[in-house]
Amino acid sequence: MPNIETQAIFYPNYAASKAYRIPSMITTRKGTIIAGIDARIVDQTDNPNKIDMTIRRSEDNGKTWGEAQKLVAYAGEGLDGAAAIDSALLEDEETGTIFMLYMHTPGGIGLLASEPGVGFDVDGRRNLFDKDGNVYILAEDGQVYDSKGGKTAYTVNDKGYVFKDGETLGNIYFKKDVDPNESLLEARTSFLQIIQSDDDGLTWSKPRELNPLVKEEWMRFIGSGPGCGIQMKHGDKAGRLIFPIYFSNEAGHLSCACMYSDDHGETWHRGESPNDGRELDGETLSAKSISNVKQYLTESQVIELPTGELRYYLRNHYGLQRTAVTTSSDGGETWGEVTFDETLIDPICQSSVVLYPDLGDGKVRVLFSNPADEKIRVKGTVRLSEDGGKTWPYSKVIDDGFYGYSCLTVLKNGEIGVLYERVYDYDDWNQLDIRFGTFTLEWLKSK
Repeated sequence: MPNIETQAIFYPNYAASKAYRIPSMITTRKGTIIAGIDARIVDQTDNPNKIDMTIRRSEDNGKTWGEAQKLVAYAGEGLDGAAAIDSALLEDEETGTIFMLYMHTPGGIGLLASEPGVGFDVDGRRNLFDKDGNVYILAEDGQVYDSKGGKTAYTVNDKGYVFKDGETLGNIYFKKDVDPNESLLEARTSFLQIIQSDDDGLTWSKPRELNPLVKEEWMRFIGSGPGCGIQMKHGDKAGRLIFPIYFSNEAGHLSCACMYSDDHGETWHRGESPNDGRELDGETLSAKSISNVKQYLTESQVIELPTGELRYYLRNHYGLQRTAVTTSSDGGETWGEVTFDETLIDPICQSSVVLYPDLGDGKVRVLFSNPADEKIRVKGTVRLSEDGGKTWPYSKVIDDGFYGYSCLTVLKNGEIGVLYERVYDYDDWNQLDIRFGTFTLEWLKSK
């Protein structure tokens, strides 16, 4: 049972979705809580699967929640459907713009099946392919051109459906070979995308493509480190927006990095990976060439210390069953040595870490949430550091049972909100609630 009062805000068959996974969450300048989630329409599994990007909003510190808002949905049905998966949220406090980062894959494609490539030409136009592998270019107005720039009879509408001479010829997002009228498909890879809201999450833009800015041709998968991003507040990088991401190389091996924007989200750049130049077991690594599961650095979250340094917390497969940590002094462009925090027990799961606002007493408070078990995702624990993450003297178990992915946020009233996955039937992950609860620093520090 949970050890704090919680409520399920996403649950099986709510809002016409069989299952929900992968929470993200922020508290906006106005005090609104935005909770993001994968709506996994027919089954809880990762992509390939029809997965829609969804949110709920609360304007009263999480006591009540508005109806589900579907923000992004792609064509296809069931396990053959296209996906929008693994969200992260961030508000630019200078402009009030809220960003949601996520990954899109076409039908039939997930992490393992993603092919190398960006999926766009040098001018940022989407590549399309026919059954013979011929390359076409999709212009912003929906007109399709051949590889030499010649105008074709094909057009594509904003839902991805292909038309030629008035006839519908499949959809670019469909799984290959599911439509007998199939003509053109987008690249069979992963696409990092972003949407934004300028009205506190009430309405959202259409997706913008980030692959041309942050993905390399040698990368296969690319996705967000789900949870939240940050905006830097100190030093010469103050104002910088940062989202953790991760990606696989041509051999399919995983590394993480941070992408950042210094122009309020207009353009984005990818920093180096902590795996670039990392010394591990007598080998100097690079994200492009890592070849061993023990070298993986995957889902990640980042905070900024008052010094302007970034502290980066990394899911990893090294085998110590501890969260990895590294630091950047240049806003996420490069990273120092990767170490393992002995206190942060981890069964190889995503974790959440956020900075608590400065109370003026010189203490740098960091909150960390994950399943604190070396083997399985149970014993969901929140920890508090008051020295910037050097030590973790305070901890409380939020939920003794199954505790999967989670996300923390500091509410406008000073309480801390937690959003986490809880399974009720270990043999059926469709029976998974996304629960929200709150607690205080005082509760966390009490005996």
